[in-house]
Amino acid sequence: MSTMLFASCETEESLTITAPEAEFVLNTPGISTVFLNFALPDNPAFTLSWEDEVTGSSSYTVEMAADAEFTSPFTLGTTEAKNFSMTVAEFNNAIANSGATTFRDVPVYIRVSAGSEISNSILLLATRYPTDAPVISSPLAGDTFVLSIGSVDDTVLTVNWTDAVLESSLGTDINYIIEAATAGTDFASPVSIGTTTNASTVSSTHSELNAVAIGIGLTPEVAGNMDIRIVAKNTNSGGSELTRISDALTISVTPYLSAFPNLYVVGDATSPGWSNDNNNTPLFRNQDVPNNYVYVGYFGAGAFKLLETKGAWQPQWGTNDGAALAVNTGSGSDPATFNVATAGYYSYNFTTVGESGSFTVEAYDASAAPTYTSMAIIGDATPNGWDGDNDTNFTQDTNNPHLWYINGVTLTNGGFILIRANDDWADVWRYSGSNQLYGKANLSGDGDNIPFNAETGSYDFWFNDLDGSYNIIPN
Repeated sequence: MSTMLFASCETEESLTITAPEAEFVLNTPGISTVFLNFALPDNPAFTLSWEDEVTGSSSYTVEMAADAEFTSPFTLGTTEAKNFSMTVAEFNNAIANSGATTFRDVPVYIRVSAGSEISNSILLLATRYPTDAPVISSPLAGDTFVLSIGSVDDTVLTVNWTDAVLESSLGTDINYIIEAATAGTDFASPVSIGTTTNASTVSSTHSELNAVAIGIGLTPEVAGNMDIRIVAKNTNSGGSELTRISDALTISVTPYLSAFPNLYVVGDATSPGWSNDNNNTPLFRNQDVPNNYVYVGYFGAGAFKLLETKGAWQPQWGTNDGAALAVNTGSGSDPATFNVATAGYYSYNFTTVGESGSFTVEAYDASAAPTYTSMAIIGDATPNGWDGDNDTNFTQDTNNPHLWYINGVTLTNGGFILIRANDDWADVWRYSGSNQLYGKANLSGDGDNIPFNAETGSYDFWFNDLDGSYNIIPN
């Protein structure tokens, strides 16, 4: 304290100047509203600083609470400096761990302590993003579903879940995908059971769930284990996507045996062009998964679609987003095309699930594949039997030297078939275990003949020497 004296000619007065008291004060930040962006988890959410003229401490604890009285304080962290910051992810997790149940404008009171000394508090209003995944409430693990072809349109499975976001005022659209996979595969090749937005239930009919079960590889008429989970996605204004995935549970599903149609290509990227009845090439079939279609071969630059019936434009398959399959069964709008930007060899893989599904495409290197002069079938199921000098020859596709076909060949029930190149035994494709009229033959010197157990009659026979795929289609 200091004292100064002033004199006047008439009176004498004194003026006392007092130094300010020492303070331990948390500075008010420049912003009071914090929006936590999940796309920038490592960015700073906030930075606080304080003045300490009281404690002389070198260790500070930063606390938060949901109320100004700090009824239940929660430690954010400690520091030796007089400032403190947290990343977006750290602050978001801290708010969630503090027990907050809302997402928009969550009140967060913050203060700093040093020993028994406590600073003032400040208030931040934070909008956080969800981190907890949805929780499946039904079905229950171990539930059993036996599917019936006589109840194709009846609901058999309803998946329900809880998600705190749905009860909040976050104002964000949450898209849910219910995925299925063969149990124990960690969803390496998931198939969608259904989708919904801002809802907590999806139902599936016997027919729809049967397609899913077959699509993930379960065997018809045999109980198999299916894992299901929920994938929740929302997109922010910048286009970034937040994904939350529920815990998986396992149910038992017994699918029924059902037939899937052949699919034929049409379009200017393919040999038949845009004619729907021009010897359209069929996709080849996965002998173990009947709704999985494969094709390895040449495509010109252009576009194509898939047809179920030659000579008819519907049912027609395509894609509207470049990843999912879409179909017009005859009562809707035609889907968009599969597009080929650059002519060349590609490997396509299609999996139909009900009236949807998925597909993948990869470039294929055919440069090392041999180009054969001729290709033929031989065997007692073929017109000329085992006459090695009189094979039944394929026709080679005009655009793809590895694609071969025979139209209207008579095949005999109970006989056997081999596929061989150049009318000799150097390159022979043999049986690989398929009990269907399609499969993938093995190029090998040894092995069994391909059995033909269908009715005697006229068939179109297609063969791809790049991967050994064949498809025998009744006329």
